[in-house]
Amino acid sequence: MHPDGLRLSYQRTKAVARELAGAPGDIAKRVMVHHSLYVDSRGNHAFPMVALHGALWGYNFFETSGKLGTLISYRFFLDKEEKARRLAMLNAFAEGFKAVNREVFVDTYTNYHFTKAHGRERGADTFVNPELLEALNEVHAAAAADQTLDDERKKHVFSQALRFEQEITVAPGIERELEKFDCPILKALCMKPIVRFAYFPIWRRLYFGDFSSKEERIEKAVRSYDIAAYRGWGEVEASMKAYEVLPADYFAAPA
Repeated sequence: MHPDGLRLSYQRTKAVARELAGAPGDIAKRVMVHHSLYVDSRGNHAFPMVALHGALWGYNFFETSGKLGTLISYRFFLDKEEKARRLAMLNAFAEGFKAVNREVFVDTYTNYHFTKAHGRERGADTFVNPELLEALNEVHAAAAADQTLDDERKKHVFSQALRFEQEITVAPGIERELEKFDCPILKALCMKPIVRFAYFPIWRRLYFGDFSSKEERIEKAVRSYDIAAYRGWGEVEASMKAYEVLPADYFAAPA
């Protein structure tokens, strides 16, 4: 295909991704489409599956009605003005977190569907990072042959997608949101979350020392992948229900 045709296809795919992404708060909508990418890949592209668990966890953690909001409400129960100020600050960070999540979705959807259509064409690496392009081409080839990548290759694909998103989208987004904080205590709480995805064993937690650290986020994400691989991807998929964010009828007929 002519380079202009590739560019047009990439732009159209990204436009579809942005439409599907909805507003920053449309977490459930993005989770369902993330899930569709995982299913379409015959389970070979694990990044969307782990990413959707991160989005669902973050929704319940950062919302003013979530765990941090509850903590703030108890802490400032007798000071309504200060409680409102802290909750507004937390809500602003939550909105920023959801905006970053939206951009991760747009990247993931665009890269997946663009490479599925044009990944083997000359010039595709102009639009998709070459290492990620190679990994996604491997996913598409396996899915087309109705094959499952072995554990090593599946983790390689995950790692390529993870590093691309962390370096290009997540790190700058988190940095922007942190610049808005003027409350050291609340900032510290947001940067030291205790993470437990629904598929983790009951006793397993991931303790962040600094959520703003790209290296630590990557390390924790890889550990989340390893836990998922150990637990089994069927269980990881089924555990999406536990967050109680998606509509119940979705699980009756995800397609």
